[in-house]
Amino acid sequence: MLNTFSDPYAAFALRVGIAAIGLTLLLVLVIVFLRLWLRRNLRREKAFIAVWRPLLLEAVSEAQPNSLPVLQARDRLFFLKLWNYLQESLRGSASDRLNELARRLKCDVAARGYLKKGRRAERLLAILTLGHLRDSASWEELADQATRPDSLASIHAARAMTRIDPLPAIDRLLPLLLARDDWGITQVAGFLAEARPAFGLHLTKNIRTMNQRHWPRALQLADALRLELPPATMQFILGNSRSVEALVAALRLASGLPLLPTVRRFLRHPDWRVRVEVARCLGNFGDRGDLLLLQHLLEDKHWWVRYRAAQSLASMPFFGPEELRALRAKTDDALARDMLDQVLAERHAIPA
Repeated sequence: MLNTFSDPYAAFALRVGIAAIGLTLLLVLVIVFLRLWLRRNLRREKAFIAVWRPLLLEAVSEAQPNSLPVLQARDRLFFLKLWNYLQESLRGSASDRLNELARRLKCDVAARGYLKKGRRAERLLAILTLGHLRDSASWEELADQATRPDSLASIHAARAMTRIDPLPAIDRLLPLLLARDDWGITQVAGFLAEARPAFGLHLTKNIRTMNQRHWPRALQLADALRLELPPATMQFILGNSRSVEALVAALRLASGLPLLPTVRRFLRHPDWRVRVEVARCLGNFGDRGDLLLLQHLLEDKHWWVRYRAAQSLASMPFFGPEELRALRAKTDDALARDMLDQVLAERHAIPA
């Protein structure tokens, strides 16, 4: 019988097996160490919160605490997490008092350090902190972060800049707000709400020279912010939109009698999405002369156009349920009758 150790293949297999067992044991040790470290870290964080949360709440509700514990370097991240958690729900003087407390503890200096040299989680926390502190000293570093590919860090950097100084922030960020598709419309509108007038001013000023491929996103942001652009600006956009997406976004923003003649021009637009928005506009700010136009749209080949036309007719203050029934009785188009039946049923189901 051959000796196992004299066979080089068997010896190699044995060494591989021993190495695998060793690596498995090492992995187990690492997991155990990490679990113990996490538990210890959680205990430290809970102990920290038990001390500092009452002090922060005191600062929010009353004057600044006269004396504060020493904030150890190892506890700074615990403090910033707790401090930002409270800041997200505060406004006005309460937020200002928390800012004063953070500056007493040199958290602005610490946050700038994390922003420049910290790991990703530390940078994110620093960006939030510097935005709440309205720290103008970190402006350029935040502007640089806003241009980086990290979607989460960059959008929070943009938000921080709008908190620090809305008008210059919109001026600096407008190209990014329009070009970065990884920044969701809802997310951007959420932080632009704090700089709503500034965004409306810049959009009105720059829309005529802006590349038209950015028009849909710019108008969608304006719609999400519930902005009303000047009639002259809206006339320009409606008259010069070269894409269906831009035209649809512009029609969603349209309001007011001065725009009615322009809106009516798109009644027979080949794209059904445009006709839907025309029907909505006529229902929102149309007059009696638009009743026939909406009745025409009741015979549209696309279901959503017919539905919006019927809804718009039903919403007009001078065209009630009786007028809808009379129109249904005299129409010869089966699709129009079906849609009127549906809208009448919906209106009947809604309590007065």
